[in-house]
Amino acid sequence: MIDMEIGQYHLTSDKYEVKVNKMTLDSSGQPATSYDEKHGINRLVETPLAHCKNVEDALRWLHGYFNSGLVVNALQQWIS
Repeated sequence: MIDMEIGQYHLTSDKYEVKVNKMTLDSSGQPATSYDEKHGINRLVETPLAHCKNVEDALRWLHGYFNSGLVVNALQQWIS
């Protein structure tokens, strides 16, 4: 099982796949959480980005996402 954070990106796995999510950050730059009443725990607020077959594919996908310009465009919009 994988549970890895790279900046605001979160990789988790089960026995079938690796999921790549983008964590929402609060005003202090920490991962935002939401209380799950059913299970009685705080969960990260995340947006799913990709489902990959293994860690290597997930890291390759994340590398491509960073280099695709999507992140650069999002940052430019956020700054302006």
